[in-house]
Amino acid sequence: MDNWFKSIWFIRIISLMLAGLLWVTVNVDNNMDSDSLFFNQSSSDMEVMENIPLEIRFDSEEYVVSGIPQEVSVSVEGPTSAVAPVSRQKNFTVFVDLNGLGPGTHEVSLQHSGISNQLAVTLDPKIIEVTIEEKVTEEYEVNIDYINQGNLDSALELGEPEVDPSEVAITGASSVIERVASVKAIIDVGGATESIEAQEAPVKVYDNQGNELNVLVDPTTVNVSVPIATRTKTVPLNVAARGGNTEGVLIESVSTETEEVTISGPKEVLDGIESLPEVPVDVSEVTENQTVEVDIPLPEGVTSVQPETIEVDIEVVEGEAGNDGSDTDQP
Repeated sequence: MDNWFKSIWFIRIISLMLAGLLWVTVNVDNNMDSDSLFFNQSSSDMEVMENIPLEIRFDSEEYVVSGIPQEVSVSVEGPTSAVAPVSRQKNFTVFVDLNGLGPGTHEVSLQHSGISNQLAVTLDPKIIEVTIEEKVTEEYEVNIDYINQGNLDSALELGEPEVDPSEVAITGASSVIERVASVKAIIDVGGATESIEAQEAPVKVYDNQGNELNVLVDPTTVNVSVPIATRTKTVPLNVAARGGNTEGVLIESVSTETEEVTISGPKEVLDGIESLPEVPVDVSEVTENQTVEVDIPLPEGVTSVQPETIEVDIEVVEGEAGNDGSDTDQP
């Protein structure tokens, strides 16, 4: 064996065999790589992804932008191995860069980032028209808008509401702020039976057509208190003597210092009452000047009256007139 390694021809033969083996190995690997590359290139896929959020890049402290779609469609095409993770993870961004653009209407192209350059990307839409306006902030008073007010008990009425804070800041495009006609807090009073205390209510902004405007409101809610009380009405009253005179006594007058009373009840009842019927004062046993307490009768439908009783002064004159058994009606 040692003699073989000393032979120059033996070494040449071994070297030739090793060289041939190396050539075969290299060519087989190259062929496999080529076949693999060809397979990968021939195995392609396309995926359409809907509802992809669109990011807007602009100076939000100075401007307001309109005309931007919230979502776009993204199509990717290429090797399946590259399409699959993009479709599954959606870890890419579609954006429109408005930095450097001033107020006005502009056509801008959508852009994307985070998608492999192995893929062909199609955005829909590709170009959008946007309007850039200066941002404006104004202070507005908040008014109250009641809903279901028709369902409120007719014996109850709403008092003057209190709003905290009474004003809010409205921010939006200058053209939109010019359209602001009313700022309202919404309160549902349909089932209310007592006063509303510091109820949180959303603030809505409307134009003069009643359309809600897309603006920023700060704060977005306010606290509203609404007094709710029994419906009342103040009406005049009169008193009148009733009953026969005591023999030898003449009723000169019946009077009261109470000129008005407050009645409570449903709206439809109170609307039909302008004054109370005369309050009768029984003078049948009166023999001298005196002050009596008289109950005020409730008209039909009236739930209460304040005060419930009044003091009536009765003045008499002694004379020859006697009681003939008939009722008297003295002024």
